Amino acid sequence: MRRRALRRAVEIPCEVVSRYVDQPLLYWATDLTEQGMWLDTTFPMETGEELVVCFKPAVWWPGRELMLFAKVVRSSHGQSNGMGLQFLDIDVHEQRALSAWLRFRPPPLPKRRPRSSNQRILPLAACYAVAC
Repeated sequence: MRRRALRRAVEIPCEVVSRYVDQPLLYWATDLTEQGMWLDTTFPMETGEELVVCFKPAVWWPGRELMLFAKVVRSSHGQSNGMGLQFLDIDVHEQRALSAWLRFRPPPLPKRRPRSSNQRILPLAACYAVAC
């Protein structure tokens, strides 16, 4: 499946309110697009859960804090703990402003996969022999 928008690397504090908790919980967004975000957390919510996320992209953000309804579309336990959110009610003006703000931010670096125990590490001399 192809992504609808290019993800951008960010470090933004977000407050999340769900039906299970009365007080806002603090999470960190590490990827952001005009349609959603990735929140790092050791305790991700279940896929399908709807919540409210509040964040301000940066100090120089021209608008007010964004308060959006979102849905958990990906929940990951293990290698990259966190949850992917899809914004449900972002309006066109907020989407355009967010797109303009994200335009010059870099995409996230790919995450390195851990080396499995059955992969062999060749000595440097063997690598040169194979390459020749």
